[in-house]
Amino acid sequence: MKEAEGETLEFKNSLSDFDSILATISAFSNTKGGRILIGVNDDGKVTGIDIGKRTLEEIVNRISQNTNPKTYPEIKIERVQDKNIIEIRVSERSDKPVFAKGIAYKRVGRNNVKMDRDEIVSLLRKVYEISYEDVEVASIEDIDFDKVRSFINRVREARSSSIPENETIVLRSLGLVDGEARLAAIILFGKNPQALAPWAVVKIGRFLAEDARPVFEKEIAGDLVEQIEKSYAEVLSLIRKEIKVKGPRREEIYEYPVEAVRELIVNAVTHRDYSIKSPIYIKIFEEKISIENPGGLPKGITVDELKKPHSSILRNPKIANVLYNLGYIEKWGIGTLEVIKKCLLNGNGEPIFYSNGVFKAEVKSRYTVNISDKERIAVEYIRKKGKATRLELEKILGLKESSVRKLLEELQRRGLVVKEGRGRRTRYRLSVF
Repeated sequence: MKEAEGETLEFKNSLSDFDSILATISAFSNTKGGRILIGVNDDGKVTGIDIGKRTLEEIVNRISQNTNPKTYPEIKIERVQDKNIIEIRVSERSDKPVFAKGIAYKRVGRNNVKMDRDEIVSLLRKVYEISYEDVEVASIEDIDFDKVRSFINRVREARSSSIPENETIVLRSLGLVDGEARLAAIILFGKNPQALAPWAVVKIGRFLAEDARPVFEKEIAGDLVEQIEKSYAEVLSLIRKEIKVKGPRREEIYEYPVEAVRELIVNAVTHRDYSIKSPIYIKIFEEKISIENPGGLPKGITVDELKKPHSSILRNPKIANVLYNLGYIEKWGIGTLEVIKKCLLNGNGEPIFYSNGVFKAEVKSRYTVNISDKERIAVEYIRKKGKATRLELEKILGLKESSVRKLLEELQRRGLVVKEGRGRRTRYRLSVF
């Protein structure tokens, strides 16, 4: 009685406002638990309550009938100052949210506050590990069936697989609709995806310095396939390239390997956490490019594991499945290895991966990485052969033994090349394949 009402304690003068008691039970269940004392006024003064033979039984029944999932708190009678009070002890539920008459509450100070839709969805995802892509957000009428038909035709071409012709059957088989359209269906095939998920976009900026305002910026909207293709084209228009003529052939060499750029964009769109109301950011600087998506790496995988063969852990399996069928991803856990390989061969050095609430990939510009033409030729030769000897590299590079030894030592120091065997059995291979 000496305590004041607060986050885990509520006073009720009587049972007359039972809806308020139910709201408190919901709030306590969804927050930290707590106690409700009935027969005590707001000032903490004991007023007492009349208790009949079936009072407790009726309270238990009313609580269980009006909560979902059904709640059965501990209820007992206490004798205080020669008066009866009822104590209801509510524990925090592991299977929250708990609803009272169809409404979920949370406890904020001494008040019960209605939880909004996003809070309810967030709780459900944490408790039941539901991916946000599965949240039902719209009706099937919000789906563009021309896009679904285009998907069916592209799958037949990309995967040479049989697929039903009926669009609704295809959507159901992919787990994208079940009465209502899930978020994955809308951002993949929606008529206007950003009307329902305005944060599901890609923002691209060109910067002269990290702490400067962008000199160019653009937001890429549309469905996920449009975001991939338009973002890729936009990045290529913003990065530098040089033209090299080799005999009759004219070769364009970009500042960043285009295959790696595309792979990183696809990865960001596929694996981002769509429950986080933030876009994907692609930032292009003078010395590097960074691609950042909301949500760190999924549980079960670390940044270090991205640099070696690893299992494919999908945050959004339904989105990944559609993009797999379209040929954008392979689901073998080798995407980051390909990115590393392409960056090394293009002279960008090894990309850097970060995961801390967001996942970010950084690739240095080939114009700021100090890798010589001879080193690039050696790396390319080892890649093609799988493994190479020092003598082979001496012939290919036209260098003396001492020079090739220094070159190989430098490549090993940077972590690009691994030495295997001893003596005549010595071979060199690339570290990431």
